[in-house]
Amino acid sequence: MKCRQLLLLFALFSRWCLSTTTAATNTFLIPTGSEQIYELRSKVSLRELKHQQIVDESTSYSLQTQLRISSVWSSADQYAQLLKVAFVESQVSAPGKAEDRPVDRTVSSLSARPFYISVVKGQPQHVIAHTSRDQSLLNLERGIASLLQLRYVDATLVQHEVDVSGRCRVQYNVKSSTRLEKLKTDCANWDLRVNYRSEHALGVVQQSQEQINYELSADGVLLRAESLETHLLSLSAKPDVGSSVQATLTLQNFGEGGDEVKQFEQSTLEAAIESLLDWYRVFELEADVDGVISELKQQTFTDRLKKATKQLQSTDVGKSSLALSFVQLLPYARLAKQKEFKELLKHHEDILPQLVDLLGAVQSFEAHNATFAHFYDGAGTNTESLDLLERYLQSLAVATHPERPIIEHLYALLNSELSSKQLKLRDSILQTLATLTRQSGFEPNDALLQKVRTHILNGLSSGECGGRVEQSDCQTLYIRALQNLQDVETIDVLLEQSQSLEAKVSVAALQALKAFPARTYSEKHRQQFSAIFYQQRRRFDSSARTLALDILLAMRPNPSQLGELLDYLASNDRQFEIKTYVLQKLRMLAEQCPRFRALYQSALSTRAKVNNYHVLGQKGLTTVLTRQLSQSPAFNESFLSTQEVYQGILKRGSVEFLLHAGRAESSSFKLGIYTAALGALVGDGDADQNDDIPADDELGGEETVTAGMEISVQGAQLRPLIFFNGQAELMGHVWGGSASDSTPAYQATTLVQDHEQYIILASGASLHWRLLGARSVDLNGKVGFSLWNRNAQTEIQQNTGSAVWGHIAVGFTYAKLVQDFTLTHEPKLSLQADLDFYSSIKLCMQLQCPEQLLTYANSKSVYLQNVERAYTKNLRSTQAFKSAGRTFALNQKNNEMCNSILDN
Repeated sequence: MKCRQLLLLFALFSRWCLSTTTAATNTFLIPTGSEQIYELRSKVSLRELKHQQIVDESTSYSLQTQLRISSVWSSADQYAQLLKVAFVESQVSAPGKAEDRPVDRTVSSLSARPFYISVVKGQPQHVIAHTSRDQSLLNLERGIASLLQLRYVDATLVQHEVDVSGRCRVQYNVKSSTRLEKLKTDCANWDLRVNYRSEHALGVVQQSQEQINYELSADGVLLRAESLETHLLSLSAKPDVGSSVQATLTLQNFGEGGDEVKQFEQSTLEAAIESLLDWYRVFELEADVDGVISELKQQTFTDRLKKATKQLQSTDVGKSSLALSFVQLLPYARLAKQKEFKELLKHHEDILPQLVDLLGAVQSFEAHNATFAHFYDGAGTNTESLDLLERYLQSLAVATHPERPIIEHLYALLNSELSSKQLKLRDSILQTLATLTRQSGFEPNDALLQKVRTHILNGLSSGECGGRVEQSDCQTLYIRALQNLQDVETIDVLLEQSQSLEAKVSVAALQALKAFPARTYSEKHRQQFSAIFYQQRRRFDSSARTLALDILLAMRPNPSQLGELLDYLASNDRQFEIKTYVLQKLRMLAEQCPRFRALYQSALSTRAKVNNYHVLGQKGLTTVLTRQLSQSPAFNESFLSTQEVYQGILKRGSVEFLLHAGRAESSSFKLGIYTAALGALVGDGDADQNDDIPADDELGGEETVTAGMEISVQGAQLRPLIFFNGQAELMGHVWGGSASDSTPAYQATTLVQDHEQYIILASGASLHWRLLGARSVDLNGKVGFSLWNRNAQTEIQQNTGSAVWGHIAVGFTYAKLVQDFTLTHEPKLSLQADLDFYSSIKLCMQLQCPEQLLTYANSKSVYLQNVERAYTKNLRSTQAFKSAGRTFALNQKNNEMCNSILDN
C-alpha cells in the first residue's frame, strides 16, 4: 500500500514538473504586447595574471544603461516575436585616480535610435539595426540579443549554439522551473587568429569560459540574466606572464513600463521586418571584430624608425634593447609599402644589417621586393650587397606566415642563371625556400610544394651545383635543403643517401632524417637505422652511427630493443667513443624521463655482464649532457651539448639551446662544429701507452683536412661556415694567426614569438592581443694553435639579447583598457676548449654562464573616449629577477683533464 502511494506521489510530482517546464518553454521571455524595463550593466576588467585571484578593479570600465524592451509584434501560432529595444540614460565609468572616487561620463548617442530583435520558436534569430551603427555598438546589440537565448534541455546534453560569440559548445543545467545555468566553451569568436606559431613553446596558452545564470518568473518572464566570462592569456614558455580579462554582462528586470506598446500590423514576422528596411538592415547574431581596437597610433614606419635608430646600431647586436626596438617596430613595418621600404634602405646605410633583419621578419611581398630591388643587381651585385641579401634570407627563414609570392619568387631565382660568384647566395636561397615551404603548411598536392621538392631531388641526383663545387659537397647542399623541407615523401631518398660510401653524404642524410618528427617513421625504418648503428651490412662513419642511435632512441625503444643497446656496450666493438656516447645518452634520457629511467634500470639490473665497472667505466672523451640554463622566475631554458671525440680531437660537437613549456620544447639556436683528418696533424702522442684512449677502428680512404661551423636558428638550417678546407688553408691560419683574434661567426636579430588574435566578448567588446618576441645573437670565436708547444685553445662566446612584447587592448566605442608588458634579458654563454697534445692528448672543456638579469615591465591604462570629457588613467610597474652565474660540470673525465692542464 505504501509503495503504491509513493508511486502515485512521484507520478503527480513528475507531471507537475513536466507541465511547468513545458509551459515555460511555450511562453516568451518578454510578454506579448508589453514593455519591460531592464537595467543593463557591462563591466570589463583587465588584470595581470599574478593578480587574477585578487579583486583588482584598478583597470576596468563599466557601461550602465536602461533598456526598454517592447514586444511590438507576436504570433502564438508561428511562435514568433519582434522586440524593440531602446537605450535610455546611458553612462560609462572607470575607477578614479583616487580609488574611492569613480569617474562617470554620460553617453548620449546610444539613445539616438532603437534596434530590433527577431525571435523564432523562443530563440533570437537576427538583430535589425540602423545602417549607421558602428561595429562596436552593433556587437553590443548582438550581445543583448544573445542574452535572450536559452533552452530547457537535459543538463547532461552538450549541444551547439550560435550567438555573439560565434558557434559555441553549450551545456545547460536546469536548477528549477525558474532558474537555469548555461556553460559556454570553445566559441569560434574566442580564437580569431591572425598570426601564430605552431611550436607550442613559442606560442600562447588561452583558457576561456562563459557562464550565464537565468532567473525567470513563474510565468516565464525574464527577471535576470547574468553572464560571467573569463579569458586567461599567457605565454606558453612563461605561464605567469600575460593577462586575465574578466567581463560581466547583467540584465536586471525592474518591472513593466506604463506606456502602451503600438503593435506592427503585418501578418508575418518577415513582413514586419521588411517594413523596417528603409532605415535598418538585418544582421546575424554572430559578431564581427571591431578593427578600431587594433589600430596603431597615427605614425608611419618611417617616423617610428627615426626614433629607434640609436638602438639599432651594429654595436647593439646581442643586446635586449635592440631586440625590444625590433619587435616594437614590426607592427608598423607590416603596414608599410614597397616605396617606403626603398626610401628607408636608401637613407639608413648605417643600420642596413639590422634593417634587413627587420624586413625579413615582416614577411610581406612589399618588403621582399624592396630588399631585392635595392641589393640585387644580377651578376653585378657586389660582395657587400650579397652578404646583406644572405642576412635578409636568414631572417626570412624563421618566418611562419610568408606570403606565397615570396616563395614563388625565390623558386624563380633558383631557376635563373646565378653567377659563379653567387654560389653562397644560391645556397642560402635554396635553404630559405625549403624552410618557408615547410612553414607554410602546403597541402601534399600543392603545385608549388611539388615544384620545390622536384627541384631539390633533381639537384641531389645530378650532383651539379655549378662552379668548382665537389659532387659530395653539392649533394650535402641539397640534403640540407631536404632537412629544412621535412617532406615525408623524401624519407626514402634520404635513407638511400645514408648508405653512401662518402662519409659526409651519409652523415648529412642522417642529420636530415633526425630533423623529422619520430612519429613519421615505421618499424621498417627502425630496422634500417638499426642496421646502420650496429653495422649489420657494412661499416659506417662514427657520426653516422651516433645519429642513427639518436633516431632510434627518439622512436622510444621497447624493453627488448633497449636491452640490445645495453648488450652492445659489452660487445667486442673497439669504437669506445661510440660506446661512451651510447652510455651517456641513455643516462641523460633516464635523468629526464621517469618512465625511461624505470625501463633502463630494469634492463640493466638483469644484465650482470653489462652492469659492472669494466663496461660502464668511461673509456672515451665523448660527452653528451643537458644542463638547465635558467628557470622561473626567468624562462625555463636548457642546453644540450654533444661533443663527439675521435682520436682525442673534437670530430663533431654541438650546443643546442632549448626553450621549454611543460613537456614541449623548441630549439632556439644550435651551434655545431665539425672537423675531419686533424688527427694526422696533431698526432696521437703516446696513445699506445694510454689505456684511457684506445685506438679506434679506422675506415678506409683518406679525408681532406676540414673544419667548419653549422648554425641552426629555430629549426632552420643555415648555410655552413667553412673555416678551412685542405691542409694549405689550415697552415695559412696557423702561421698567419688569422684565427687567433675574435671573429664574428653569426650576428643577427630574428623573430621568435609571433602571435596575434582577436576575442569577442559576450558584451560585443573586441579584445586584441599581439605578442612578439625577438632574439639578437652575437656569436664570435677565436682559435689559437701552436705546433711548437703542441697545444690549441678555442673560445666561443655567445651574447644574446632577448625581448618579448605583449599588447592587449579590449573595449568598445566609449571605453578601452590597454596593457603593455615587456620581458627583457641577456643570457650569455662561453665555451673554452684547451687541447694539449705535447706528450699525451688532454682535452679540457669549460662551459660558463655569467649572471643574468630578467626585467618585467608592465603598464596598464584606462580610457573613456568619444564622450564630452575624455579620461585617462595609467599604472606602471617594473620587476627584476637575478640568476646567479655558474660553471657547468661536464663529467669526471673532463674534470681530471682540466686539473692536469691547469696545474701545468
